[in-house]
Amino acid sequence: MFKNKKVLVTGGTGLVGREAVELLSKRGAKVTSVSLDDNNLNPEWGANYVKKDLRSIDNCMELCEGMDYVFHIAGIKGSPVVMKTFQYQIFRDFIMMNTNMIDAIYNTPSVKWGLYTSTIGIYGPARTFKEDDVWTQNPSPNDWYAGWAKRMGEVQIDAYDEQHGAPKVSIIRPANIYGNFDNFDLRTSTLIPSLTRKVSEAEESVEIWGTGEAGRDIIHARDVARAAIFAVENKISEPMNIGNGRTFTIKEVIETLVKVSGKDLEITHDLTKPTGDQFRVPITDRLEGHGFEVSVKLEDGLRETYEWYSKNGPTKGRFNPYYIGENND
Repeated sequence: MFKNKKVLVTGGTGLVGREAVELLSKRGAKVTSVSLDDNNLNPEWGANYVKKDLRSIDNCMELCEGMDYVFHIAGIKGSPVVMKTFQYQIFRDFIMMNTNMIDAIYNTPSVKWGLYTSTIGIYGPARTFKEDDVWTQNPSPNDWYAGWAKRMGEVQIDAYDEQHGAPKVSIIRPANIYGNFDNFDLRTSTLIPSLTRKVSEAEESVEIWGTGEAGRDIIHARDVARAAIFAVENKISEPMNIGNGRTFTIKEVIETLVKVSGKDLEITHDLTKPTGDQFRVPITDRLEGHGFEVSVKLEDGLRETYEWYSKNGPTKGRFNPYYIGENND
């Protein structure tokens, strides 16, 4: 389907975007990757790299021109500290990027189908949630502004589909994503990269926030990229949760990271730090009903991520619009 087709991947140098660029390139697509990061793509993939700001509608229209498929993966991935410090910037940037890219996808005749990357952060507080639950409650206070902004992208897609009567975009809602080329800055990173760096740098003990009993669904970036391609390939227009469909406790994650590190570390707890919602686990029956299966097991994915970080250290050249603290890696 993608062989010799022109494919745009926004956020193509990021956590999920790089995986999508590699997978699509191996399928013979003529891929253009756009981001504000430095170009970190493997030259062997043959992808074209463009540095442009998606907050400009003119840039988005220009990038989509002549494309057959568009994967809008670009976004803002940050810790609870980031979400509680840059509320307005996050809301504004999400709204601008998503509105512009969705507009460009629908108004570019050459584009046969597109992808919008939403998030499970749009759901309200609940242990588990299905796709249709999103419209019965407000987003969690821990994801309030990003959640509303991402929801508005989905509403925009619904509005286009209803007005024009022709769906053109798949919507995916990934769970907690991890993998290579993540943000490993302890001030701004999310759960997995933060724990990965802590274990890598630990000598005798490693600290986690809270009791470790909080539960999350965790999925490797490669599987999110596979799900994105699967959704576009099959032109699935109904929103889909993307995850393993099971609960991983923070305790399980840290114990697995310590195991793959080969270190003998004591696990300690800081009960004063925020841990977000107690449980955030999407139900993935719809995804599985379409025939998709996750391929990366937790231990294998954490081992790969840990070994990548141990070899490469904190990622360099990542565009960081939300600066916190000194010596930001």
